Amino acid sequence: MPMNRRTMLSATALGVLATPMIRPASAQSWPSRPIEMVVGFAAGGGTDILARTIAPFMEKYIGNNARIGVVNRPGPGGEIGFTAVANARPDGYTIGTLNAPAFLTIPYERRTRYTFESFDFIGNVVTDPASIFVAPNSPFQTIQDLVEFGRANPRRLNIGMQGTGSAMHLATLAFMRATGIEMTTVPFPGTAPNRTALMGGHINASTFGIGEGAPFVKEGQIRILGTMSNSRWDELPDAPTMREQGINVLAGSDRGLTAPAGTPTEIMERLSDALSQSLRDPDFLARAREQALFLNPMPRAEYRTYLAALNEEIGELWRTNPWRQ
Repeated sequence: MPMNRRTMLSATALGVLATPMIRPASAQSWPSRPIEMVVGFAAGGGTDILARTIAPFMEKYIGNNARIGVVNRPGPGGEIGFTAVANARPDGYTIGTLNAPAFLTIPYERRTRYTFESFDFIGNVVTDPASIFVAPNSPFQTIQDLVEFGRANPRRLNIGMQGTGSAMHLATLAFMRATGIEMTTVPFPGTAPNRTALMGGHINASTFGIGEGAPFVKEGQIRILGTMSNSRWDELPDAPTMREQGINVLAGSDRGLTAPAGTPTEIMERLSDALSQSLRDPDFLARAREQALFLNPMPRAEYRTYLAALNEEIGELWRTNPWRQ
């Protein structure tokens, strides 16, 4: 079920950028060679699966016998891939996946070779809501059980998440602020080791995306206490939202598509249209269901507005409660 996520800020005007001149004939003949879709994470992960699922449909709707090659450029938190897209020639032949809040948090933590204004935004595809999971034999049957124990025993609970400053780390901090509890956070280099530690009984709870946990919930290897989304997901209809349980928190990881700032408007419009058509394609919707992709389409303008607001929120969080010292 798609999530309806709204921001309270109006659209932020894109700064004046030096856009290369392109003749109409060039835009009409694009693409005349393969397009590279850069993924800042290793093959087999959620972002890579998204890219390889959407690419053939983008080819179909771009037309002109378009070919898209997915190229993995893994690095710290996706930074290598984000940088590669931001600094590529803005000619329509380099696009990439964009993970929020990851691409936004990194520039607050350290000097980077890109900023928010380094990108033009094609559209969002997936929002994987952060969710809290426990082992099957955990004494916590509900999220309220966990919260009550946490309030009575500050920092006695430990909770795993992917990396410091990641979407799931920020979601865990938001959950603790909303409930007034203190837990000991345990960072892992990825979702897989986090989930393994949970199943092995080494930590009390874990935060990761509902799409990343769904197969293991269905197999009975873990249990879900709550998801930080607006509504329940069709694939896990018994998984309650945090809001249903009296905890007002929305958080997760957004995965969309981007291009370097300055990419010609005609090409950006074709990319945006191709993505919109792909997200309505029945065959894509069937593939997305198979891959447990929690679809949350946002067209180009809405996506940029949402990311601009999120960037403001992250900046305020960094100023008041920095997640990395």
